[in-house]
Amino acid sequence: MASPQILVGTAGWSYPDWENVVYPSAKVIDRLRMVARYLDCVEVDSSFYHPPAPQTAANWVKATAEQPSFRFLAKAWQRFTHERAMPWTQAEHDLFACGLAPLREAGRLDVLLFQFPWSFRNDARNLDWLARVADTFANWPVAVELRHDSWLGDATDSTLEFFRACCLTFCNIDQPGLGHCIQPTAHATTDTGYYRLHGRNARNWFREKQDAYGGPSPRRSGSAHAGGRYDYLYSETELAELEPKIQRVAAKAKKTFVVFNNHKDAKAFSNALQMKAKLSLGTKLHAPAPLVQRYPALRATGVIPDGDEQLPLV
Repeated sequence: MASPQILVGTAGWSYPDWENVVYPSAKVIDRLRMVARYLDCVEVDSSFYHPPAPQTAANWVKATAEQPSFRFLAKAWQRFTHERAMPWTQAEHDLFACGLAPLREAGRLDVLLFQFPWSFRNDARNLDWLARVADTFANWPVAVELRHDSWLGDATDSTLEFFRACCLTFCNIDQPGLGHCIQPTAHATTDTGYYRLHGRNARNWFREKQDAYGGPSPRRSGSAHAGGRYDYLYSETELAELEPKIQRVAAKAKKTFVVFNNHKDAKAFSNALQMKAKLSLGTKLHAPAPLVQRYPALRATGVIPDGDEQLPLV
């Protein structure tokens, strides 16, 4: 039997604080091309805030044409996960589906992730909402992330049975160990495995005003308002503790995605390469030299900074 396939990547790829650490100042498409050189997949984060323009998705395909094995995952529009006062309309569904059509038509979209908030509890109304998601997106590869522990514990068997019956991929997560927050699991309900790692910044996890860098000054507003929530660097020990859980998920699936969402200051990129090194022993991995300079723990895992490896003489 072939070894399970595990692909490692990050949530998003275009962040101002990644400049001169992962890539130089560049266009968004060039940033994506650079990320695809080092990682296996990427989660489209912008699709959560608004449906992408079809041309934008087509450009993503073109940017990664030289890495045909590089895979895309996309977060579902928040209209389907956070704005639940009224059911979505057919027009809203069509607008979203049209935006991602180029990725699907190119065979590059492996997962559509519905990320629900901690406030999404296990009750009849929310089960109905999930059933509607499964029905509306029946022809899509759907994964669902739940954050409140009412879905597990005594309810684990019924939740997993529901996911299997609806052909929904259960998304395992790592998040701060706060009250009623789901803790790391190792479930697989389809032939696709999924693990998302958000970091463990407990101080900022539920704060409306975020710390800019995990320090004492609250960030007031702006597009990076949640930066402090994801300002966390996993230690080598923490990654080693998570690896067996990821391996257990992969053993139940044909393909497993591991996505780091602790994106502040490119910590996700560093941790993704560390985990990739753990999961692919013996494989030489490279990284941008400025990233290794910022996060020297990468060297300990055998990651080679670009430019450090001597070229052959002939």
